[in-house]
Amino acid sequence: PAGVALYKQVVALLQGLDAVEREIAELQQVERGTLRFASSRTIGAGVVRRVLQAYERAHPEVDISYSIMKSSQSAKTEVLEDRAEFALVGRVGPGWPLEVKPLFQEAMVVAVAPDHPLAAEPRPDVGTLARHVLLLREPPVLGHKRILGMLEEAGVRPQICELDSTEAVKSEAVAGRGVAVLPRTTVADEIAAGSLRACDVTGFRPQRTVYLTWLSRMPLSPVAESFVRLVRGLGEGDEPLDRSA
Repeated sequence: PAGVALYKQVVALLQGLDAVEREIAELQQVERGTLRFASSRTIGAGVVRRVLQAYERAHPEVDISYSIMKSSQSAKTEVLEDRAEFALVGRVGPGWPLEVKPLFQEAMVVAVAPDHPLAAEPRPDVGTLARHVLLLREPPVLGHKRILGMLEEAGVRPQICELDSTEAVKSEAVAGRGVAVLPRTTVADEIAAGSLRACDVTGFRPQRTVYLTWLSRMPLSPVAESFVRLVRGLGEGDEPLDRSA
């Protein structure tokens, strides 16, 4: 009983100190401290990688503690166990004991090798995909269910090849062995280098949602808020979602 009483008092004290530190930082308009966050692997490979270097240049006074986890569930655990202040994930489930808000919807790109037959199609539509092998992440990653639902609704039944990593999907596509469907940020480098080509397929516009999740009892620190704003800005070219996050 004595330990329980002490624990409650200490938790309240620490939360009060955190609140004071945040208020002082805001008053001084100085973002200092540690950016502690986690992300799922697919978010880390695309979204975070493209933002983190810019953030480090803009905020050299901020220390960064960042963990790339194998799944959204693992990233959520980092927040629950206080190893991360927030997490960026691509999937959320019912009953999550965390605050969850969507940041933006990122377009998923139909990408093929430059010499793939689809690249030669002048105006491909969703029906064209029926003639090709579609390379997808294994379910339920990267909107797998949503993509199959879109194809079924259009009456298109291509051969599906499911792979266990984003890199494997890209490698198969670069080798010309199929049509990859991946988030825009994860194939940006390959498209810029010319090893993959993005195809505008009429009637097929899959997207994935990037979510922010954190402990509801703890407002985000100024350091975290500045990083989240930068992440949200990455989606300005895609469809924006809740701007109050």
